[in-house]
Amino acid sequence: MLKISGLFIFIAFFLIGCDEQKVYEKNLSISNAQWERNEKAIFQFTISDTTSLYNLYLNFRHAGDYPYNNLYLFTKLRSPEGKVARDTAQMIFADKKGRWLGKGIGDIYDYQFKFKEAFMFPRNGEYSVEIEQAMREKTLVNVTDIGIRVEKIKNKN
Repeated sequence: MLKISGLFIFIAFFLIGCDEQKVYEKNLSISNAQWERNEKAIFQFTISDTTSLYNLYLNFRHAGDYPYNNLYLFTKLRSPEGKVARDTAQMIFADKKGRWLGKGIGDIYDYQFKFKEAFMFPRNGEYSVEIEQAMREKTLVNVTDIGIRVEKIKNKN
């Protein structure tokens, strides 16, 4: 029994250590898989190391009958002192033949897109990212989740 417990503890620490670059990750479920244009997803996280570089990712999950091969998003990154950086992002979900590019389980597809690469946060403190859909449809159907991931870039020295 002790061998099994020791093995379990080793595996648990190994799995925790595998994601040491992750500073923050959160995904929000979209109610009834219908993302309204005025519905904003807001994520708050704390940065305590301004000497490192970070990658920011947008996470997205949709059902197989999502009606488009892409998604346009409006984003706002708010700094601790209240400065706002606005951006527009496009995510591509399908190839030219209409095949989904995401990782699929059943009829659900997951995507992770690099939103900001090698980004340096200028100040320590609480940041927020606000995301809203920017498609022409008032209600975007078959969208199940939206999220972000903040990763510290591993120092190669």
